Amino acid sequence: MLEAATDLLVESGARAVTVDAVSERSGVAKSTMYRHWESRTALLVDVVGSNIPELPGPDPELGFEAGLRVLVHEVAEALGTPEWAALMPALMTLKQQVPELRELSEGDTERKIGVLADVLERGVAEGALPADLDPWTVGTVLIGPVIFSLVSGRLAEVHDVAEFAVERFLASYRT
Repeated sequence: MLEAATDLLVESGARAVTVDAVSERSGVAKSTMYRHWESRTALLVDVVGSNIPELPGPDPELGFEAGLRVLVHEVAEALGTPEWAALMPALMTLKQQVPELRELSEGDTERKIGVLADVLERGVAEGALPADLDPWTVGTVLIGPVIFSLVSGRLAEVHDVAEFAVERFLASYRT
C-alpha cells in the first residue's frame, strides 16, 4: 500500500494520493486501508516517513575528518538516488501544506543535525574546529550543495559535489 501511494505521489503529486487510487493501484480493499490509516493525511505521513532515508552516522571510532567525510557521503548516497530525486519535490511541497509532515520532517532534520553535531564535537576535541560552530549552519554549507545538485537533476555529480563541499569546509579551518 505504501509503495502504491509512493508511486502515485512521484508520478502525479499529492493530489493523486487518494484512498481510491491507492486501493486500485495496490489491489487492497479500501476498508483494509481505513484500518491502517484514519485519513489521507495519515497515509501521506506514513508514505513520507517510510521514504525518509536513514542516516546511521559514522563509526564513533573514526576521527573528525574521516567521520565528516563518511557522514556527508552517507547523505549524498541516501539523497542521490533516482527514487529520492523523484520524491523530493513532492515532499518539499507537502511539508509546507501538511503540519504533520512538517513536524515529521523537522524531527528527522533535528536527529540528523544531532549526528552532525556529534561529528563536529570530534573536530573541536581534536583541535580542528572552533567550539562555537553552529551545526545547522555547517549542515547547510555541507548538505545544501548536495540538495541543489539533486533538485537540479544532476544526480551523477552528487558525490563529487559532496566531496568538494567537505574539502572546502575542511580547508577553511586548516592552518
